[in-house]
Amino acid sequence: MIEPRLLHQAASRKVSSERLVTLVAGIKRANPDLTLAQIGAQLEAMYERTPRGGARWAPSSVKSLLDRAEKLRLLDAETL
Repeated sequence: MIEPRLLHQAASRKVSSERLVTLVAGIKRANPDLTLAQIGAQLEAMYERTPRGGARWAPSSVKSLLDRAEKLRLLDAETL
């Protein structure tokens, strides 16, 4: 049997991840010329944690969120 505590952690991680996708899409829409590193720096300045809880954002993590945002149609290919 799965502990309720573990289910809650997984559910909150999903909500947080969805929020990050929306946040990164908004940053990119507001300034399409930002690089992945610049978006990561902005997230760090906002004290946003990575999906794994880290404080430093790698460009690949930002790219992953932007790709998810595109799949969810929060961004179009021209914005990327």
